[in-house]
Amino acid sequence: MDRLLRTRLITAVVVALVFGAGILLGFAADRSLVVTPAGEEARTEDEEQPTQRRPAMYEQVDPTEAQKMVIDSIVQEYRTAMRALHAEFSAAYDSRYQAMLRETRSAIKGVLTPQQAHAYDSLIARRDSLAAERDRHQDEPSSRDERE
Repeated sequence: MDRLLRTRLITAVVVALVFGAGILLGFAADRSLVVTPAGEEARTEDEEQPTQRRPAMYEQVDPTEAQKMVIDSIVQEYRTAMRALHAEFSAAYDSRYQAMLRETRSAIKGVLTPQQAHAYDSLIARRDSLAAERDRHQDEPSSRDERE
């Protein structure tokens, strides 16, 4: 009986090792597990494929021309109200948000070496530049606004 138990135990250990090795080999072979900066992959895909405008949900129910005109006025009112709300929010919270962001970035830089801090500053500048560009584009009417 002792020999049978030992054989089963060895078999279970070998199967577990083979299974674990297979998982590790799979992870090593899977290049999609490489971490990329947030949003970079999405930008690359967007640049490679032309963006197609998805129809607004209300367009999918085939409204009449009269209904489309009413819906367009509703969307315009919504857009105006959302812009006003965004401006109100920005006025109330942007200064606190920016201060907290600066403090966080400063604390992170305090942990880094001078070379890492320089690279971190470059990454922050690039990210802030992309965010500013995105904000400029948001001020323009977008295809999303047209779909509402």
